[in-house]
Amino acid sequence: EGQLLTTTFIDYLLPTSTDAPPIVSVVLEEAPSPHNPLGVKGAGEGGIVATGAALGHAVTNALAPLGVNVTQLPLSLNRVREWVRNGP
Repeated sequence: EGQLLTTTFIDYLLPTSTDAPPIVSVVLEEAPSPHNPLGVKGAGEGGIVATGAALGHAVTNALAPLGVNVTQLPLSLNRVREWVRNGP
């Protein structure tokens, strides 16, 4: 009939840890990576790879009138200050 049962956010019950089922971890393979000393593998870092390039490009665009072209990271405050003072 269109009558709301929850009138405010106070009426919503949030799930707690007692509402979650028990989690059982199962390791399906034991294959360390041969590409690094720890043998660890990546898990989801792909989305963060372009962050440095995007920030460098943004700083290059912002400082383009000064002739600044970012070619190295990290973008520390001192490095950016030096580019602004001394030019490219």
